Amino acid sequence: MVCDNANNSLLQVDNLTLRHRSPAGATTILKDVSLTLRRGEILGLIGESGAGKSTLGNAILGLLNPEFERVAGSILFDGMLLDDMDERQWTKIRGRRISAIFQDHTASLDPLMAIGPQLEEAILASIDETLRDEAYEVTIDLLTRVGIPDARERYHSYPHQFSGGQRQRIVIAIALAGAPDIIIADEPTSALDATVQKQILALLRELVDETGVSIILVTHDMGVVSDITDRVVVMRCGEVIEQGFTAALLDAPSREYTRSLLKAVPRLRLSDQRGAPNKAETLASSPDEHARAEVGAQASPILVVRDVTKTFSESGLGWLRKGADKVALESVSVELTRGAITGIVGESGSGKSTIGRIIAGLETANDGTLSIDDMNFDVARPGHRSGLLGQVQMIFQDPAISLNPRMTIGETLRESVRFGNAKAGDPAALIAGMLDRLQLAQPLVTRYPHQLSGGQKQRVCIARALLAGPRIIVADEPTSALDVSVQAEIVALLKECVIEQGVSMLFISHDLALVQALCSSIYIFRNGQVEDAGSSDFIFARSQNPYTRGLIEARSSRFTH
Repeated sequence: MVCDNANNSLLQVDNLTLRHRSPAGATTILKDVSLTLRRGEILGLIGESGAGKSTLGNAILGLLNPEFERVAGSILFDGMLLDDMDERQWTKIRGRRISAIFQDHTASLDPLMAIGPQLEEAILASIDETLRDEAYEVTIDLLTRVGIPDARERYHSYPHQFSGGQRQRIVIAIALAGAPDIIIADEPTSALDATVQKQILALLRELVDETGVSIILVTHDMGVVSDITDRVVVMRCGEVIEQGFTAALLDAPSREYTRSLLKAVPRLRLSDQRGAPNKAETLASSPDEHARAEVGAQASPILVVRDVTKTFSESGLGWLRKGADKVALESVSVELTRGAITGIVGESGSGKSTIGRIIAGLETANDGTLSIDDMNFDVARPGHRSGLLGQVQMIFQDPAISLNPRMTIGETLRESVRFGNAKAGDPAALIAGMLDRLQLAQPLVTRYPHQLSGGQKQRVCIARALLAGPRIIVADEPTSALDVSVQAEIVALLKECVIEQGVSMLFISHDLALVQALCSSIYIFRNGQVEDAGSSDFIFARSQNPYTRGLIEARSSRFTH
């Protein structure tokens, strides 16, 4: 229970105004922002991309770039004024008393260092009296608590050997290492599937209740806000427009902007709208047969993948060390219907992204077959040699590492038009039209990726894929970095592209409501295999597979009907 006593306040932000200086002029990023974080409280910070949420978090952490100028206001932490602290003073607070979980987990991990020593280093740096052998056991315990399987075996694995969701869990473990007073969590569960997300949220809630740590949760996921936060602050264009206790604010928001955010949240529909299973469903005895029966005889597949197997080396340093191979995919078969969107759902590490990269020609497979319109492609050869790169475009899960940091946004998009299969036309007009459709301002073409928010970078990646005019798009978590209102716009755009441009799409996601809204058929992956498959109606309303039901039941009940 959160106490309302003002003396219970741990962090106080009063009338904070920040301005960003650039050659084009000064822009106000935060305006008169005030909020209070109490001890043992989880405070949700929500709003659209560019609202100033992450900037506020960086201000509290003392991580603002030099071009940011504090015009007015103050930040008070446990009786200490943070505004004028020097770097020596910050080293005693940052990472120890105030820790962070950043949105871009790839930038938070050293690619040349195994994850166990990275976490152990954070523990030793935060708790001086901890002995090295004790730090090892604490490391294993933290990895286990955040859901990393076989923690002792994975201690020596490197970041690239983990899935995106697993890397995010490791970052969360590092943030917890020093037992901080405050954790600034910037989209900590955006890369996690529903079951692991539920586990992480339960862990954060447990830590709050047990240790009294306070958390500022920056997120666009309303289900996360509903499930875990005590109070909510709603931001728009750098201002706080509404705040209050979570249940009261979500049930009866006072501002139209908040109501529009809640309205845009995709709802998971569990009611069966078609009645009893048809004959084909009743006769189907395997996931693959379910999928084919649901599609219907009249729908021809554009993509057919059969019995694909993929193993990765667990050696860590390749030829320098020996280790057992890890099976990422085992005899996986999927079909993509022409002019439709097929979904792939599963927990982190289930093989979703791996099969997508193989289809896009970015990864090779050990065995199996792949054909597009009855044209066979060799999955054992890279895409630039097999021809897949000319057929398929991919929207990546991590926009920060999929954009060239040395190219402006305009250069990136012009390159996509130039080398893609799009219809002839003025490249500038094509790019301008796509930016408008994705709600991206035209001046962004002169900026570089690091000058964009996470949501803006993800929309640029979507624009790049669409401008190339592909026959097939593999979308790997394409909306994970987007707020709910923009997410709704992107979903509408993806549907429009499938209908108007004849694009077929493989949509990989852990967001069940999005998958249901977009996809006509769905594959459920588990441990590198197809666990369940069928139409959207069958999967969500009638599948009796225990694993499928577990994924569905992990969804927040507030946004399910």
